[in-house]
Amino acid sequence: MSEATEAGQPGTASVQRPGTELADSAGEADPTDEHAVPVRAEGISLCGRYEGAGYAEPRYLLSRADGQMVLVSELLYRVTEQIDGQRTLRQIAERITADCGKQLSVPGVEYLINDKLHELGVATLAEPVAKAPRADPLIALAMRGVLLPARFVRPLAAVLAPLFQPALVVAVLCALVIVDVALVSSGALDPAFHRAVGDPAQVLTVMALVITSTLFHETGHAAACRYGGARPGSIGVGILLVIPAFYTNVTDAYRLDRAGRLRTDLGGLYFNAIFILGAAGLFWATHFPPLMVFIVLSHIQMLQQLLPLIRLDGYYILGDLVGVPNLFAHVRPFLQRLAGKHRLAGQPAGGALRPRVRMIVTAWVMVVVPVLGLAMVSLLVRVPRYLETALTRGRSFWDAGVAGLGQGQTLAGVLAIVSLVVVLLPWLGATAFLLRTGRKVFLWHRRKHPKHQPRHRAQLAHRGAAKTP
Repeated sequence: MSEATEAGQPGTASVQRPGTELADSAGEADPTDEHAVPVRAEGISLCGRYEGAGYAEPRYLLSRADGQMVLVSELLYRVTEQIDGQRTLRQIAERITADCGKQLSVPGVEYLINDKLHELGVATLAEPVAKAPRADPLIALAMRGVLLPARFVRPLAAVLAPLFQPALVVAVLCALVIVDVALVSSGALDPAFHRAVGDPAQVLTVMALVITSTLFHETGHAAACRYGGARPGSIGVGILLVIPAFYTNVTDAYRLDRAGRLRTDLGGLYFNAIFILGAAGLFWATHFPPLMVFIVLSHIQMLQQLLPLIRLDGYYILGDLVGVPNLFAHVRPFLQRLAGKHRLAGQPAGGALRPRVRMIVTAWVMVVVPVLGLAMVSLLVRVPRYLETALTRGRSFWDAGVAGLGQGQTLAGVLAIVSLVVVLLPWLGATAFLLRTGRKVFLWHRRKHPKHQPRHRAQLAHRGAAKTP
């Protein structure tokens, strides 16, 4: 799934957290032109209230032309709602005051537009609309590429959406339980693994089945999104930390209620179940060992997807259960609070959440931070050994591939080349992660330590100012 980039879900959230709005904090140095007419950026769509939110105050959704969702407060949403390219600041202030029963001054409207909506790429008064900010999380897909554009995904999702009829979902899940019990009790697991592991053709078949089912998994997210009434986007592939991963852009699912979002989150796993049923049927008809191996690997893959530690399905499921679209956004405030800094960006750390939701999110952070921290430290410590092993294996796979193709053993050669690619991919992901981390550290350092103006230039500027009549 895409991140509900998060700004993405997965594919990749596309939701940005609102700041605290101080409606009457407009500066008094420059008088406000109450007849000024603000305008929205092109492609802004009002999506209504974010249903099932875990925040103490309601949140509302705006959709931008780039497909990214922006999560804002009710006040910002009402201001955006009133901006039509004709109403003046005074008219907007009067309408909001009348509709909401809250006094909003003209300078307050100007402040919200210039300091909030303009920065979000939503609206502007005089300057061109700011370049729309996009979420850039550290633990996100790197080296992403589109496999199926939205124009192909949407018709396919419309065809597959009826599979989410409740009666059919119940039937599939019951059938999956029956099939699992029958396969385990059949005693065919061990013989299937022994026969498949040593045969290059059968190993390649297992790999092809895994890739195909993963793509089918992504169409499940798209179909569930379409079933709920939202519009899915493209399906693509990237590297999540060091793991190759497919994703579906279902950012538009944020406009659905909680049940619709959870259906979208679980749609991929549901399609995995459908694929497993098909593979089981073929296995009983043919007794082809790779099918049994694939079924076992699919169950393991489904369990991995449910882990909420990184941006897999389980992460988005937990986020939608508690009504918080970007759980990782709460890691930094939590760490700030541990360091004794109770406020970040003008807000109490976690204070915008409901008490029960805040407890759940805090517990999640307390688990995720040490687990990911220990995993990263362990990985860094073992990198030299892993790199040596990867180079040795890579060289042997290359030699085996060249030898196999040269001797006419095509399947063995292809398997060796594919194995070489599998060995190299995690290192590409690790390199992309290190580059992303380095860039973020550099930008953070530049914000904290901006370059000072050269001393001689400051003196010249001062002299010039002194001569000005």
